[in-house]
Amino acid sequence: MSGFTDLTGLAGLAVAAASACMAAPLSGRKRAALAALVAILALVPLGGLPPAAYLRGATGDLSVTSVLLLLRSALGRQLGWSPTEARERLALQILIAGAAVALYPLALGAGPFDPYRLGFGSPWMIGALSLVALAAWGARMLFVSLCIALALLAWALGWYESGNLWDYLLDPLLSMWAAGALALRGARRLLSSVAGASRE
Repeated sequence: MSGFTDLTGLAGLAVAAASACMAAPLSGRKRAALAALVAILALVPLGGLPPAAYLRGATGDLSVTSVLLLLRSALGRQLGWSPTEARERLALQILIAGAAVALYPLALGAGPFDPYRLGFGSPWMIGALSLVALAAWGARMLFVSLCIALALLAWALGWYESGNLWDYLLDPLLSMWAAGALALRGARRLLSSVAGASRE
């Protein structure tokens, strides 16, 4: 099983490397070809280990949520997927940032309760996530539901080395992305309101 979990962890980072190529100023086909080449090269051993393994040593495995976001970014246009709606993207960012704020400080000892322990199979956590996924489905936020559902499925299958559900839902890089996006959104709204007030 360790070989399988290593492969899935490396594949997630290869997807991340490929997604970074999608910002290259190239035509659609050339950009896709570059992304595919980079993904392959990230998994080719160099000096005993593939480049993705060195990146994995620094970042750890990406969460299922991160991999899905990266896949959508890298392959969305090629597969004809519609872009994530602004309200769904905002809801996902709020959920991620809120969970990170609740998880990381307490897991590091900032309080008497460690929510990380819930990720080892707490029925309360699984039930709460299922309710959030159903609520998102009812609100037609299908991508949010997909992220939660696939994270739960991957955890149940033991997809990663970690046996903790939190690691399938969140990772530090994803949390920083969500917090940064919300901070930037708040700053823009504040600047806009200040500019509007100055005009009056």
